[in-house]
Amino acid sequence: MAKTNKDNEDKVSLWERLNKKSRLSVVDPVTFEVRNEFSFTPMSFIVVSLFVLIIIVAATWTIIAFTPLRQSIPGYPDIAKQEQMERMHKENLEYLEELKKKEAILEQYNKPLIAILNEEEPPDPSIPLDSLSLLDTTELNQIAFEMSEKDSLLREKIEAKEKYGFSIQNNITTGNADNIAGVYFFSPLKGEVSGEVDVKAGHYGIDVKAPKNEAVKSTLDGTVIYAEWTPENGHVVHVQHAHNLVSVYKHNSALLKKQGDAVKSGEPIAIIGNSGILSLGTHLHFELWYNGVPLDPKLFVDFQ
Repeated sequence: MAKTNKDNEDKVSLWERLNKKSRLSVVDPVTFEVRNEFSFTPMSFIVVSLFVLIIIVAATWTIIAFTPLRQSIPGYPDIAKQEQMERMHKENLEYLEELKKKEAILEQYNKPLIAILNEEEPPDPSIPLDSLSLLDTTELNQIAFEMSEKDSLLREKIEAKEKYGFSIQNNITTGNADNIAGVYFFSPLKGEVSGEVDVKAGHYGIDVKAPKNEAVKSTLDGTVIYAEWTPENGHVVHVQHAHNLVSVYKHNSALLKKQGDAVKSGEPIAIIGNSGILSLGTHLHFELWYNGVPLDPKLFVDFQ
C-alpha cells in the first residue's frame, strides 16, 4: 500500500508541484505562538524573484546610461575623449569634402587639355575651370569698367615695362638678327591677322582671329614664366625661350599651363578667348620679344 502511494506521488506533474501551496509561519521562540503566516506557491516565488531581478537590472542600466556613474566603468571613454573623437570625426568629414571639391576642380581643369590631346572639341571655355559653379559670363562681359587718369598712367607704365623690366624701343626689330637667324617658329594659331604691331600706340603684338575653342600653341620650346589673370588682358601666358626670346599670349579663355612648366614647340598652352576689358572679340593677341625689344611676329611666323 505504501508503495502505491509513492507511485502516485511520482506521477504528480511539475505544474502541480509548482502550484502546490506552502505555508511560512513566524513563531514566538518562547511561547511558540504563531505571530504571522504567509501562504505561497513555488510558482509565485519564482515570478516575484524574476520581477525583482528585472527591476534591479533595469535600474542598474538606467543609472549607468544616464548618470556620470558610467565613467567609473573600466574601459568606458570619458566625456573629454568622446568630444575629441566627435571633433576629429567632423574635421575628417570636412577634409574629405574639401578633397572631393579639389578633385572635381582638377578634373574640370584638365578637360580642355584631354579633349585637345584626343583631337576632340574642348568644352565651353566660358565656364571657369577654377570653379565648380557655372557662371553666366555674358553678365560679366557687360560690366562697365571706369578708368581714372591714374589707372591709365599706371597701365601705360606697366605696358612699357612688360612686367619683366624689358625696355621698349620705338623701332621694331626685323628678322636680320644673327642670333635668331634660322630659328623655326611654330604658328601659335591659324587665322586672320586683324591687328598690326603699333609700338607708339602701345600695341606690341598682332591680333589673330580664329574660331572659338581653338588651341593656342607655344611658338618655341621654353618655360612658362607667367600664367595669370589680369583685368585688362584676361588669361595671359608668357613663355621664355632660348636666344633671349619671349612670347606672349593674351585674352585666352583658359590656361592649360602654369608658371614653371616646360613646354615644347607646338604644344597647347591655352584656349583662344575673349577675356579682359581690352578684348573686343574672340582672338589671340600674340607678342614676340627679342632682347627686350618687340618684334613683328608676321616676319617670323606664318599664320595662314
